Amino acid sequence: MTNREIIKHIDDGANYYVSLFGEAVHMESIDKEYFSYVKPKSGEQGISFIYNVRINGLPAEQMKTVVDEMKSMNMPIWLGLDLSDEAVYIFSGKKPSHEKIEPKEDDEVYMAILPEERKEYREKNDKIIKVNSAEEFALWARITNNIFTGGYPDIHPVNHFIWCEKMGVKCYILYHDDVPVSVAAIMDNNGAASLEFVGTVPEMRRKGFAKSVCEKAVSDAFADGASIITLRSVNRSVAKLYQSIGFKMYG
Repeated sequence: MTNREIIKHIDDGANYYVSLFGEAVHMESIDKEYFSYVKPKSGEQGISFIYNVRINGLPAEQMKTVVDEMKSMNMPIWLGLDLSDEAVYIFSGKKPSHEKIEPKEDDEVYMAILPEERKEYREKNDKIIKVNSAEEFALWARITNNIFTGGYPDIHPVNHFIWCEKMGVKCYILYHDDVPVSVAAIMDNNGAASLEFVGTVPEMRRKGFAKSVCEKAVSDAFADGASIITLRSVNRSVAKLYQSIGFKMYG
């Protein structure tokens, strides 16, 4: 698989991840001519996000109009790694650099792992479950929301159970001494998977739990036939954890 193909899978994984938030009765999913977005319905709570941006190749004036429209919506935006130089300049006001530089500690890092790069999975002492029931999903959603959004329900503990029921999402909870402490998920888009929602409750971090739950999720995804697993880690420090599993940086 070429670097360009891998980067496209990273973009596709990000777009698929955001699109799944719209797969719930309390959410709206809107596809406009040059981008898509999700947001909660009036009176509801949930994530708001612009994704699937399709502005490469537009005339400069039209591109600026679309970019201004997206910015006016005051939502986070996933632009994609294949954004043209012209689009980057119109969006950021800066000319992109193509120099290969080492990411800084706080830079977002994009990663992927192929089947031949995986390491042998060995079970640890801690119990890891794959979510199967609505009750288990509600627990997974609560832990995940607490870790990533301070409890704000980006993930609805009931309405987003459709992910596991019908969308093929695999959610994992790691228990230490019978206490749930770490989570992860795999979102599989026709064999191209992405690793999402990897986190550990604050008081139990730096003990190897996130790595263990990741190893289990990655092993299961490849066993289920995934041809690649991508991720977008938060920063360079977190990327070191994924590199220890076999992930490589791209983009």
